[in-house]
Amino acid sequence: MEFKIALEEERVRRGHIVTLHLIVVFALIITGAFLLIIQYMLNSLDGAGRASLTPLTIPAGLGAGVLAGGLLLLGLTIFKSNLLLERGPGRVIRISELLLMGAFAGLSFWKGLQIPGIIYTIISLSVLYALISEGRADSTLYVVADKKGIRLPVTSRKKFLQWWEVENVLVRFSILTIDCHDNRLFQWNISDRNFDRESFQRFCGEKIAESRELRKKHVW
Repeated sequence: MEFKIALEEERVRRGHIVTLHLIVVFALIITGAFLLIIQYMLNSLDGAGRASLTPLTIPAGLGAGVLAGGLLLLGLTIFKSNLLLERGPGRVIRISELLLMGAFAGLSFWKGLQIPGIIYTIISLSVLYALISEGRADSTLYVVADKKGIRLPVTSRKKFLQWWEVENVLVRFSILTIDCHDNRLFQWNISDRNFDRESFQRFCGEKIAESRELRKKHVW
């Protein structure tokens, strides 16, 4: 017999998604402002001063575009954050962020700017990781109980509990609680109740009782 219980737990949390968007926002705004300032300074200098800044310049229109893009993304993050959380639009925005940060990383290294290049690379890798994680975010997580033990969701540090480790299993008010004999406690919200709660708890109770002798062996 096997019981498979779906959970409400999210792999990717709203706060984490919005925070990374804000990091990209600030990177774009700072980059755009910096490029415009450099362009302004370049126009006001000549000779050696102008020559020292020339490697840092790109067309002023591009700098203004980067700044505008950063402000636009800031507006979306503040006023339309739900749009960023939707799978389709959110994925398009993430890919755009990845391409921009990757382009700036490559441009920085090409211009010999190691520190900005490293910063853009770190942001690019973070966006890439978010893109992969968010793509899997809609996968349902489960707790599975069978005759061997209880398999916990992938987000749990402990992946499997043998029955001798478990003291009690309880389902109340759409909350699954697993209490271990060594005082570890696991709890999750259950997204649906498409199983017989009484049969589930009776099954768990029987398996716990059958394994009590094994507990003495493992503890000692």
